[in-house]
Amino acid sequence: MATRVLAGRYELIEKIGEGGMAVVFRARDRLLSRNVAIKILRPEFTKDMMFIESFRRESQLAASIVDPNIVNVYDVGKEGNIYYIVMELVEGEPLSEIIKREAPLDPKRAAFLTRQIAMALSTAHKHQLIHRDVKPHNVLVTSGDVAKISDFGIAMKQNPEEADTAEKKATVMGSIHYFSPEQARGAYVDERSDIYSLGIVLYEMLTGQVPFDGETAVEVALKHMNEPMVPPSRLNPNIPSDLEHIVMKATAKLQKDRYKNADEMITDLSFVKFSRTADQKKAEDKKTGEDAAPEETPEERKARIRAERIAAKRRKYIKMGVAALAVIIAIVVIVLLSKAAERRKQEEREKQRSTPYIIGMVYADAVEYLKQYGLGAEIENQLVSKEPVGTIISQIPEEGTTVKVGHIIKVNVSRGDSEDGVPTLAGKTQEDAQHTLEGLGFVLGEVSGAYSSTVERGRIISQEPAAGAKLEKGGKVDIVISLGPDESSELIVVPRLTGKTLEDAQKAIEEAGLVLEKTTEQESSSVDKGYIISQSIAAGSQVEKETKISLVVSTGYAVNPRPVEITIDYSKATEDSFQVTVTLSEPGGTSNVFVQQRTKTSAAEKVKITGTGESSKVKVFFAYPSGKIDTVYEYTVNFRAGTVQ
Repeated sequence: MATRVLAGRYELIEKIGEGGMAVVFRARDRLLSRNVAIKILRPEFTKDMMFIESFRRESQLAASIVDPNIVNVYDVGKEGNIYYIVMELVEGEPLSEIIKREAPLDPKRAAFLTRQIAMALSTAHKHQLIHRDVKPHNVLVTSGDVAKISDFGIAMKQNPEEADTAEKKATVMGSIHYFSPEQARGAYVDERSDIYSLGIVLYEMLTGQVPFDGETAVEVALKHMNEPMVPPSRLNPNIPSDLEHIVMKATAKLQKDRYKNADEMITDLSFVKFSRTADQKKAEDKKTGEDAAPEETPEERKARIRAERIAAKRRKYIKMGVAALAVIIAIVVIVLLSKAAERRKQEEREKQRSTPYIIGMVYADAVEYLKQYGLGAEIENQLVSKEPVGTIISQIPEEGTTVKVGHIIKVNVSRGDSEDGVPTLAGKTQEDAQHTLEGLGFVLGEVSGAYSSTVERGRIISQEPAAGAKLEKGGKVDIVISLGPDESSELIVVPRLTGKTLEDAQKAIEEAGLVLEKTTEQESSSVDKGYIISQSIAAGSQVEKETKISLVVSTGYAVNPRPVEITIDYSKATEDSFQVTVTLSEPGGTSNVFVQQRTKTSAAEKVKITGTGESSKVKVFFAYPSGKIDTVYEYTVNFRAGTVQ
């Protein structure tokens, strides 16, 4: 495994950690030339399709969260039976090791680390993501004491078939020592469950031990649910009273008695008085009781009552005035807040876009097209496909997804129908191009420069051989790097030829003072016959007069891809309720095209499926609550002919 390369770009270097569900490797991202951490699921968890779907969904949600105290998730993918997450490589050590070596920690440091973890949880909770496995082992601390929480989307679901014993349950779902009472009962879990676990982590930092322990996981779980917690100050008298209050409130048995959210806990952590320990507070309270005033005389009592009545009347009038003023202020504040909220909503709406459909477009054209939406594109992978070289064959996120302005859409593009095809390098830097070529067994050849008014300085304008051309392993690919616009010379700007007919393209080339060197034909399902698929020099590049340019012309397809329909009979189910999943496997990979919850009594249903392959595989699975999964239907589909076998 240590010498394997995933997705053609992630080179596994060494194993750096492992847990009950996954193994973590240090890896090198060849495409972006950076070190990353890759978490690979253990094989026993790759057999449950419902678990894998939850793993994929939660990991993608985690990837959308950006927070300085959360380990960034860069990518999630599958290669063969290997499911993996690509994450930020944090140079530090687990909090569990720091506690083991240094506990009890200085209260200021413990509060500082806890506040960072709470800030990370606050961000996650606002994205409707509950961690459910907050513990020191899942917190990495850098040399500068920056805490980063990890493992979102991993310990999210238990496989019933792997939970025969309490010990197995602890392995699958995390450490029982940090569970909330509701998790131990298997009851409803929300953001306050994470707050409970964080309170246990703070307790351990302050005392060097967890509050509940036992010989079995069941024994510990029962203590979480039933036994009162020993205040941490009994184990460490130097704990500030404010900090002990935070621990006890965060770890209340009932969810309603804890902090409502992580932000409330952050506020209390920000105002801890470290100069007053819990023992000092108890001593002050005791002294106050001992120094009570002596019994008063009848005259003194009458005078005190009169004074109290007068003071009470004054307080009553003051309260009435304050209440009236408070009502006026509240009305003004509500009006101002509502207007501010409306302005914020309007600003957010203006910053959001709905992603357009760009599958089938040439990558360079898609980049220009997305600019009008305020969006960008980035090539994730180049896959073997029958589509023309450089054509987008999939996109993330899908069409119609709401994103913010400036969002980068990840795309997979075609590199032709041959494993020996030269990849598309246009738009890449020289370093990225070299990593891409080396990863595919090719070599970077001659590097030259040319002026361009549209291609960013340092990015590739053109290549030779062209993208998609067949080349033996070890063959060289020459590139031309943009020098940016040349303000001092009069160069010819290459016109955009893609999407034009061959006749119109020839006219545009002649009018620009260029020379058409050659044309090649290529089959395409997205570009009509006789129209230009791609050009050898990017549109907008500045070149000298009579520079030679080549074109790729579409021959079209004899038959356009057609969707097919399959019928699913739910009476075939062996249990009353289940999740139905329909998967489509094509050269570009396997994807879920239909996932819904159904019952055995549901009426038979027709599902429409769209694809491009001539021998694509369609499978229908029923996944039951018991953990059992049945493969109910298997089809071979020819989307060119629109037939199902």
